Amino acid sequence: MAAAAFCALPAGAQDLAGPATAYSEVPQEVLVKSEAEEIRTKKPPLKVKTDNFESIKNSFESDKNLFLFESGNFISFFRNYPEKLSNGRVIKPWRTSFNDRTVIAFYPLKKFEEVFGRNYAEKVTKDFQWTLSITDEEGRNFHRYSGAGLPPETINWSGENDQHEWVHAGHSYAPLYVFTEAQGVRKTVIGELVRFTAIVYQKGNSLVISMDSALLFGSNKSAKTVEKPGGEALLAAAADLIKRRYYNIPLKVNVYAQTKDLSDQQASQVRDSLKASLMCGENLLSYEGFDDTFAQQRTDIVLLNK
Repeated sequence: MAAAAFCALPAGAQDLAGPATAYSEVPQEVLVKSEAEEIRTKKPPLKVKTDNFESIKNSFESDKNLFLFESGNFISFFRNYPEKLSNGRVIKPWRTSFNDRTVIAFYPLKKFEEVFGRNYAEKVTKDFQWTLSITDEEGRNFHRYSGAGLPPETINWSGENDQHEWVHAGHSYAPLYVFTEAQGVRKTVIGELVRFTAIVYQKGNSLVISMDSALLFGSNKSAKTVEKPGGEALLAAAADLIKRRYYNIPLKVNVYAQTKDLSDQQASQVRDSLKASLMCGENLLSYEGFDDTFAQQRTDIVLLNK
């Protein structure tokens, strides 16, 4: 007789199981909604910023280690100073052709007291008149100050007049003080001459280093090479100023001379000197010559976009 095995269900188990489900039935559709009008599956474009000159950018920069002094640890018994101190490319702090003074100071009150020999009270001098005229080498009035009563103790002048003209390097300017008493008596005093071999001033977006061509190319301003030692020292001081504050800024040398050919030759000399001192590339240094009158002849180093 064949044996049969059964598994008995507990009471109520059949009710819990419920009716059998057929797995062949298709489930209901599920609808997925989005707030956007359209579901996009396309990836956004990959935007990666690149520099086409990244691999050669370092070659554009000058080697600043060339400006460093030689360490004192390498001084031998045969010399007691680093040889690189004599190198023309080294910044020499003792060169004082350019300083940080930004104004020209005049002292009219001191001149007033020297003229009248005693101190005047402000009440006594209320009807006094005073003028300070700064004249050029031809005696023309370049700039003027005036007032009533006691003159101020100090007047600071930038070197620029009301017509936006700057004093020229290598030219002398005389301060002329005129004091007029209440009775109309006038007393005139000439102050110390103002003269600079080089000046630095802002003109538009450029900084101008203007130098005396008489010091660079002789008293006639006609030499084709830079004079020694004064001219070379002035160019070295200008190069030191650029190294300390304006390194790697594009430069342009403008030379004003008697003829166009002469100015081009002089500008080329200045350009070559700066190029050797600054060790800058051709793209950072240019030059141009202009013909001008003797009084206007000068040498300008223009720092572009400064």
